[in-house]
Formats: sequence, C-alpha cells, structure tokens
Amino acid sequence: MTELKATEPIEQLFEILSVDAVFGQPVQEGDVTIIPVAELGGVFGYGSGQSPATEDEGDTADSGKGAGGGGGGKAKPRGYIKITSDGVTFESVRDEERIALAGIAMSAWAIFWVAKTIRAFVRK
Repeated sequence: MTELKATEPIEQLFEILSVDAVFGQPVQEGDVTIIPVAELGGVFGYGSGQSPATEDEGDTADSGKGAGGGGGGKAKPRGYIKITSDGVTFESVRDEERIALAGIAMSAWAIFWVAKTIRAFVRK
C-alpha cells in the first residue's frame, strides 16, 4: 500500500498562491506597461487518527488508521498597475455584482424597518 504524503496538497496550494499569481505577467504596449493585480485566498483543513491494534479485540495491524483533508481557494481581480512615462498608477476594478447585491440588501433592510415601524404604530 502506498502512503500519501499528508502535506502534499498544502504544498501544491502554496505553489499556486505565489506572488506570480497575485501580480500577472506584465503586458507592454508602446510606452505603457500594464501589470494585472488579483486578490488570492486559500483555506485548508486536515485531520488524522490512529488507534493501535489490540490483540484481545482481534484487530489487524492496519485497523484504526484514518486521515482526511480538504481545501479551497479563490482569486478575484482587483485592478492593474499602469506604468507610463508620466508615472505609476493603480487602477481599481469594480465588482459590479457586489455593488448590486449590497443595494439589494440595503433595500431589504430598509423595507424591514419601515414595515416594523408601521406595525408598531398600528398596534397602538
């Protein structure tokens, strides 16, 4: 039976989440250089266990072992660095979906409190 190295997925995750992943390859067009910038995040978990074999219970030498793990990651574009003869600037990229969801949540919150206030006045 081949033993898997428990830290192998974690090592692969750190290889992926490097500075090269945050700052993309520079793109040059004439005198302008653009460097894409992203936000990266990763999580992982690992569990293990082992119970020694006992002769009186009839366990085999391989019984009671266990292991498990999982992980995930995300990458979101955040903007780009623009290098020109005039200087260096960072241009942010807006997340339109997040702005829309925030507006919906704010509207729902306002409707909730207006309805609660109206109910309080009607009960009196």
